[in-house]
Amino acid sequence: MLRTLIIQMNQTQQFLWRTTPDGQRQVSWRVWVLIFVTPVLFLAAAALLAYDSVTFVSRAETATGEVVRVYEWEDWTPWQGTHTVYGPVFRYEFRDGEMTEASLGQSSAHWGFEIGSRHEILFNPATKDNVKLPAFEQLWALPLTIFAIGLITLIPSLFGAWRVRRWLRGGTGE
Repeated sequence: MLRTLIIQMNQTQQFLWRTTPDGQRQVSWRVWVLIFVTPVLFLAAAALLAYDSVTFVSRAETATGEVVRVYEWEDWTPWQGTHTVYGPVFRYEFRDGEMTEASLGQSSAHWGFEIGSRHEILFNPATKDNVKLPAFEQLWALPLTIFAIGLITLIPSLFGAWRVRRWLRGGTGE
């Protein structure tokens, strides 16, 4: 009696997976969301960041920027340990004769430029403070890293989906 009551309640309420009284196995859409939410979010974030880089590069203009200041501080990463990172500030010609300064908005151990040195930069003609170096590290490293994390998290998701589908077919998915 109690078993029948529990089965009837389970059939009317939300579930993740269940076996109906006639032996049919069912999986809710919630299971598929739980299985694939992490890789989908990482891959979507990578796509958005790559789109941002593509649109920036397509709209950007090139200028030669002169380093006027370099901020430096100590940083720590698991693969390099403690090291110094740099955040250069460039002076460049924004519009006809109008000089402005802008930083990259990021720091790197590779950007310890000498003050007065000149480097090619990309800038958005719509905003003065948005400049980037035309380098892989600043334009494509983050989208590629997040894409790789998405692919790595896709492996256990595909394994989980395989197990659920095996369970649905009635195989030993336990």
